[in-house]
Amino acid sequence: MNAFEFLSNLSAPVCLFCGRVLAHQKSSPSEYFSFAYHVCHSCLTRLPYKPYSEQISSCVQHDETPNPILAITAMRYEEPIASALRTLKFREGLHFAPILSFIMYKALQASAATFDAVIPIPLSPKRRQTRGYNQAEILASPIARRLGIPLLNTFLVRSRNTAQQSRFQDPMKRAQNISGAFEVPDECCVDGLKILLVDDVLTTGFTLHEAATTLLSAGATMVVALTAASRRILE
Repeated sequence: MNAFEFLSNLSAPVCLFCGRVLAHQKSSPSEYFSFAYHVCHSCLTRLPYKPYSEQISSCVQHDETPNPILAITAMRYEEPIASALRTLKFREGLHFAPILSFIMYKALQASAATFDAVIPIPLSPKRRQTRGYNQAEILASPIARRLGIPLLNTFLVRSRNTAQQSRFQDPMKRAQNISGAFEVPDECCVDGLKILLVDDVLTTGFTLHEAATTLLSAGATMVVALTAASRRILE
């Protein structure tokens, strides 16, 4: 049990980000939101919320390559979201998932796209066993429920083990590391599907582009990526 869960079980709910005890009064929509998602008003106003979309590609030098993929992101990769995402990814910070997935869903609503299914970026079996869960799947599941479409968490898998992308600063090495890393199992059919592809962070976009290209090659008609935060937003 982490500190947030311990404090929440002892008394009134506390803010995910600062630990402040949340008031029980819910007389306004913002107060209800703060109470429901365990975020105080002060921290809510500090979240680096910036719905943003861009075309991502597999090219290291520039983005003007064939078959770019639309990526939508909800926030800048800044504090306190950066710490929340690291905690979710590496320290069993599952208590951050509801607020992160809700903000991702709100960012997605700004687009006019409709989808048939949601697919999370998969982990390798070894990494999933070590971590105990896939953070992309944890974020994708409530988004699929809100959209009223299925979560197809077995329709995209790792075809080989790869090193963590965060180990590489060189974009070329990131691209090489993830190349050919995904496949759609023979028993799974994505023909004609419009797919929402979900991950936690957009950095270079190589992972999302490789996964999207795999799904399109398997018959999907459209793939749009959605992430909680992006390191690429400059302003």
